[in-house]
Amino acid sequence: MSSDLYGVLAAFETPEAATKAAERLRASGFYAFDAYTPYPVEPLNEIVRPGPNLFVPLFMFAAAVFGAVWGYWTQYWGEALSYPINVGGRPFNSWPAYMVSAFEFMLLCAVTAGLLAMLFGSRLPRLYHPIFEAKAFERASRDRFVICVKASDPRFDVAELRDVFVELHAERIEEVRA
Repeated sequence: MSSDLYGVLAAFETPEAATKAAERLRASGFYAFDAYTPYPVEPLNEIVRPGPNLFVPLFMFAAAVFGAVWGYWTQYWGEALSYPINVGGRPFNSWPAYMVSAFEFMLLCAVTAGLLAMLFGSRLPRLYHPIFEAKAFERASRDRFVICVKASDPRFDVAELRDVFVELHAERIEEVRA
């Protein structure tokens, strides 16, 4: 394996062929591969990334809880602890008055965390990626279905991958340089 090799890429003509290739790769023990398609292919997505992705929802939930507690605490601290004023005999900790703005701050924190988690999870913004140099990748956003097995996979072997992709009738097979 060359140290400047990013992976081996194969282009397929149909989503069924790409799905079959992904199933074969997963069954062979490969796990570090990506699929690039012109439109969403649900079975392919489930093979490439099996199981639920809980990073974004859990991060948003934690940020929402933090935002609600922080929004409530800020108002409680300002009204009841730092500057208590008796207005009409009401209690200093008048929680119904704090709920609306605490809810708004909770939403602000959750949405911001969701955006940041989505950008972090998809590794954006990325201005360059080695796969952009591959000739077969040029048609991935139009009419081809591309699978790229990364060199970081422990089972990575160029000759074995070429044989697998030839057996699966890949339209084009290409080595991607890092």
